Amino acid sequence: MPTDRRRRAGRDGVTTEKPKHVVSSAEDSAVENSPSEEFSNQSSSSNMFWKALNVGKYVVLLLLLPAILNHAALLREAQYLIPPGGELYDIGWGQKLLLSCNGTGPPTVLLDAPTGMSSDVWYFIQPELAKVTRVCTYDRAGIGFSERAPRNASDSNNSLMGDSRAEEFTVERMVDDLHQLLTVSSDQPKPFIFVGSELGSLVARFYTQLYENEVSDLILIDPLVEGLFSIDKGIWGKFWFDYLIPSYQSLQLSAAVGASRIGLLLNLMNQPMKNSDLPEDVDYRQKYLMCQPHHLSTVVDEHYFINASLSQISTAWRIKPFPKHVGVTVVTGNYYDEQLPNTLNKAWAKAQQHLISNLHPGSKHILLNGADHTMPYRNPKALLEPIRRIVRQRKLSLSNGKPKRKIEFGTVDR
Repeated sequence: MPTDRRRRAGRDGVTTEKPKHVVSSAEDSAVENSPSEEFSNQSSSSNMFWKALNVGKYVVLLLLLPAILNHAALLREAQYLIPPGGELYDIGWGQKLLLSCNGTGPPTVLLDAPTGMSSDVWYFIQPELAKVTRVCTYDRAGIGFSERAPRNASDSNNSLMGDSRAEEFTVERMVDDLHQLLTVSSDQPKPFIFVGSELGSLVARFYTQLYENEVSDLILIDPLVEGLFSIDKGIWGKFWFDYLIPSYQSLQLSAAVGASRIGLLLNLMNQPMKNSDLPEDVDYRQKYLMCQPHHLSTVVDEHYFINASLSQISTAWRIKPFPKHVGVTVVTGNYYDEQLPNTLNKAWAKAQQHLISNLHPGSKHILLNGADHTMPYRNPKALLEPIRRIVRQRKLSLSNGKPKRKIEFGTVDR
């Protein structure tokens, strides 16, 4: 019995303490990261995110701001930079082309600019010719202030190559547009004397192939000639497609992001018509076009589709011989561009000789000493005299009702 009492006393008399709580490593971590601290960390991360987002917005704004300001400036400038006397004529298909005419005819002298250039290249020549006859300049579709063809434009039209309109920015399409502009939209007095420079000369020759009864004379200034890209191992083809087109694509991108306007303001870029005698309005207009992505997009397209244009005129030549009654005069300088390597200038000269000797064997050749392809705006006086001679001869034949006499030309100093 004592034993049982001791057992009960030991069992009932001893005060038991609660065991101490042992904290595990996981629980310890939970204690350290209390709810308030977790909220603080989340808040800090959220603040960093919003700060980065705000900085990103300012960066994007800074990147877009030049493009936005450039676009706004272009809309404002287009209203007062359009050439004086120029008018937008509806040629159909929801498209308008810029045409500017002065003087009285017939004949009508039409001036067509080089590849990718606007009618400003004839600034010094047009008013002088207007003193003796009617003279017109225009911008090809998408160039200068003329509109590109809308994407949903109707393709129904007749042309030499088929029943549908030719591909945009090819010489056949240019001739379709020009014929509509001159004979339907504005009805200029015939006959036409075409003065075409580079690509403009292709347009003049192709137009004459299609509408020979409307044309009396061609004056081809440094003409672009089919076969050029195969001369001297295709040196011009490599230069054209590997250098010229990428350089114009870069200019297009620069204009689209507004960088060209900044470059022009800081005198880091030059507009293409470099002539100290250019008036302010022409200089401003050329700078405007350097900032105009739509214009530069067409510049790229005219260069890109040049093989198609050359193929079209070759096809036209095979289908129909060049009309014999049309007088052809070829005007060249000593080189295409004095800034280019001699190999390129030599290849260009070979193409010119091919045109004079084989394509137009009865043509007259005028060499302007010291001139290059910039002669329409850098050597206008030397270029004016041979054009005036042809105009006077044509006017005389029209007034007398007699066939024109041949005109002999030689070398002209700059």
